[in-house]
Amino acid sequence: MLCGCGGASSVPAPVSTGGAAALEVPGPSQALFAKPYYQCLRNVYVAPNGSDANSGTSAQQPWLTLQHADATGRTAGDCVNVAPGTYAAGVVVRSGGNAATSTGYVVYRCTVMDACTVTDVTAGGEGSFAWDTSRQPMTGSYVIVDGMVLRAASETTYGQGVELWDGNETGTAAARSVHHVWILNSVVSGYGQSGLQMNDGEYFYVVHDRIFGNTNVACEAQGSGISFFELKAFPGLARTADDASNSIVGNIGSFNNAIEWNVLYNNATTGCGTPANPYDTDGNDIIIDTLDNAGGTGVVYPGSVLVAFNVTYNAGGRGVHLFQSENVTVANTSCYNSALDPSNNGSYRPCIGDNAGYNNTFINNIAYAIPSDPVPSATCTVDYTTGAQGSCLELNSAYAGLGAGSPVDTFTNNIAFCASMPGGDGCMPTQGGVTFSCTANRCATDPRWVDVGTISSGTETTQPQGANFALQSGSPAIGIGLTRPYLSAQSVDLGACYHTIATCPASP
Repeated sequence: MLCGCGGASSVPAPVSTGGAAALEVPGPSQALFAKPYYQCLRNVYVAPNGSDANSGTSAQQPWLTLQHADATGRTAGDCVNVAPGTYAAGVVVRSGGNAATSTGYVVYRCTVMDACTVTDVTAGGEGSFAWDTSRQPMTGSYVIVDGMVLRAASETTYGQGVELWDGNETGTAAARSVHHVWILNSVVSGYGQSGLQMNDGEYFYVVHDRIFGNTNVACEAQGSGISFFELKAFPGLARTADDASNSIVGNIGSFNNAIEWNVLYNNATTGCGTPANPYDTDGNDIIIDTLDNAGGTGVVYPGSVLVAFNVTYNAGGRGVHLFQSENVTVANTSCYNSALDPSNNGSYRPCIGDNAGYNNTFINNIAYAIPSDPVPSATCTVDYTTGAQGSCLELNSAYAGLGAGSPVDTFTNNIAFCASMPGGDGCMPTQGGVTFSCTANRCATDPRWVDVGTISSGTETTQPQGANFALQSGSPAIGIGLTRPYLSAQSVDLGACYHTIATCPASP
């Protein structure tokens, strides 16, 4: 049952769960950047005015390229300190650390948060930070990227801010990639396929980033803002105390991967299909994709993913999309006005939801949909705008669950709002044994954000006029959240923004 108890006056103040600050706001965090989890045992330096003939061991003798920093053999405890400026090439990562500890990583860190811009993809790859698939087994585990701006100079078909895969996505012999990779406090935009494409491994973490304007030309290989695809476990990899609890994500317990405290918008596949010939499938803000490894190894990924405290809006595809995936928890995410691509051929178009997965949990989220006109569909039986039979809403719903397995997904303690529509269910039919109950959730409930799309709702390529997801005083989202050990204490409010935050996310 959804708890209706409490208001602003009865909500306890959040307490620190080990994160960088007691009060967190989605997007790059200066507090987290200023007090990093990692420690630098050795420092090397890169600068726009450097030379790869320099020693690289002091700020006065910096190297010129990120690639040279990797090629000289980084080891655990090394920090690559990158001076502010623009870098015309990224890095193919081959060197990494050796342990999930504060001194066990190789770190690429801008010396001033988000003042280092990588504008192009790597030679021989399509990612600004790309992992080398020519080495099998692959190297480059235990790597942290902190406070970088990844901004493609031009959109290319396979352009990715982070390109991390095994080099062979299909077949039972497909290899693993790497593990323990963190993308922190960074800004990622302008990549043709995906902002962050992280595949075929595990212990992937995307935390406090801003990711927008990606996937626009990915017709052949469609991508999303953040994509975790076909994750694979590493047999014999022992889980450490730092995997369960550290000062970046707090205490996440048994989760093997996390996407938390990010801001995502305007990730959309454009210029491909047309409304008359729709064939777009992706362009989501966040996708957790094919964890059942169907079509690949066929071995279901046994680990889990936490998606929490994200703000997502104006995606061409879905805000948070689970596809053929299991053991994912989506919590305290604020989603607005997704599924805007008229060339997307899917009838499944929620802001937050699951298609063909199982054992997924959705709690404490807010989804606000602005439905378009319904269109005929052979697979739907009710028009949720008029109640007429024979058609259904196909564009932009709040939630949907199309289950395919057991145990079925659960939706508990979420707010669903579909503008101009009755508030039944999650505003879209559910299937495969999944239910969205208006007893266990709040339907037809405006979350009362401070200023989101007040004048203009925006499009898949433009922001709404007003994108402040802070909660107004008296918002129905305040004080009714389900607390869980793996969530920040700010989860007492639904959505990503705690009620004492005036502007959420913070201005870039």
